[in-house]
Amino acid sequence: MKKSTFIMATVALASFAFGGAEAQAAVSSTHNSENKINFTSGEGVVTPPVNPLDPDDPNVPDPIDESDPNNPGTGQDGPLSIDYVSNIKFGEHKITGKNIAYKAKNANPFVQVTDLRGAGEGWSLSAKMSEFKSGNKVLRGATLAMKDGVVKAGSSSNISLAPTKSDILFDNTESKLVMNAVNKGGRGTWLTVWPGVNQANEAIQLHVMAGTPEANTEYTSSITWELEDAPK
Repeated sequence: MKKSTFIMATVALASFAFGGAEAQAAVSSTHNSENKINFTSGEGVVTPPVNPLDPDDPNVPDPIDESDPNNPGTGQDGPLSIDYVSNIKFGEHKITGKNIAYKAKNANPFVQVTDLRGAGEGWSLSAKMSEFKSGNKVLRGATLAMKDGVVKAGSSSNISLAPTKSDILFDNTESKLVMNAVNKGGRGTWLTVWPGVNQANEAIQLHVMAGTPEANTEYTSSITWELEDAPK
């Protein structure tokens, strides 16, 4: 008991001694330094596609989409660009006598947009689809549905307000809103990913009406993606 009391007293004394010396110190001079950085818009910057499963992962798969192996990205330069859009594959199927919804083969198709303008003016991404055709043959009544998309930032530390996404039904040639970034939102890189099972992605389905397909015929449709420099 006495030993403990002695040690505590010694510590208190040392503290008092050093504390007294520190209390006598005074600031004799001050001066302020400056730190500066300047930014310009990302004019001419090409943003490569990121990993749709984990955009923070620097190890981007090659190819990014096994169902779309020859797609390296758009190569568009900034400051406002569409960096990547998946080509959707539906494969080969036998003709049936029923209306059928065919699931996309792509596991994680996505669209990627980058805004490097630095003004935060917002933007909107829309898309319109042409008819499925093979020469003069038309897959009449076919519609394409893209739902349950997930918006992801190209960097998880992005503090900008995220754009909103919309479910899409391409049932005519009219433009459909895909992503919308309001004023002061959507800065940096953003993706909408339609996640699903490889070879059977329920998030993207092509609805084909009975009696329309012809045998030994490959039908093709194109989607035109339109990026505007203001929100809708």
